[in-house]
Amino acid sequence: MKKILFLLIAFLVISSQTFAQQGRDALYLKNGSIVYGKLIEIKDGQYTIRTTDGLLFTFSSGEVEKFILGEQSMSKEVRINDPNGFGFGIESGLLIGAGGENFPFLFSCNVMAAYTFGNMNTFSFVTGAELFDQVYMPLMMEYRFTILKSNISPFIYVRCGGLVSLSVDDEYEDYKGGWTLGGGTGFKWPLAVYESYVRFGFRYGYTVCDKNYSDGGDSRFDYTYQSNFYRIEIKWGVKF
Repeated sequence: MKKILFLLIAFLVISSQTFAQQGRDALYLKNGSIVYGKLIEIKDGQYTIRTTDGLLFTFSSGEVEKFILGEQSMSKEVRINDPNGFGFGIESGLLIGAGGENFPFLFSCNVMAAYTFGNMNTFSFVTGAELFDQVYMPLMMEYRFTILKSNISPFIYVRCGGLVSLSVDDEYEDYKGGWTLGGGTGFKWPLAVYESYVRFGFRYGYTVCDKNYSDGGDSRFDYTYQSNFYRIEIKWGVKF
């Protein structure tokens, strides 16, 4: 009888602890530990949780793998998106400026391979397709500095590199490509487990084309023509 009573009490204790843990939030740490309690605050990359014993603990985002929010009989798992390491991004937008002999709105679509370290520094290789006087493939390097060490933050950036012509040459026009550089600011925020952002900046580019010109008669002249572009860069992107 005493054994049965002891087993019954042990079962009730274990069951009560299990149900208590199921109804509470769970913070999964990267060292394999699990902290149960009430998640009090997530702010500036810090996770504050009050344990079932009433103790208050704070963990940095670098220590946390994921957390589970207890909601009565069901739970919601939320994984932490660590910004450090390699990533992939895509962005599109417009290069806006005085038209001259070119359109005032030039389209730009970029893809990038990025590496982030220290949560705030990102180097990226940027390519894609951009419209200047013709269609070009940019080959650029970019550095971005995130001002706040959090998921929601402004940032500043600079980028520069070459422009490879994707146009088909003919006997009268030979597009040589060119160079581009720019910089500006932006703002990032979470989009599900990804990073969404907008950027606003200045962009300069120039392209070179060798042309064969006719004076209207039998004579033709060769000359090199350079186009200069001074544009406002407005883009929206997502980083995976």
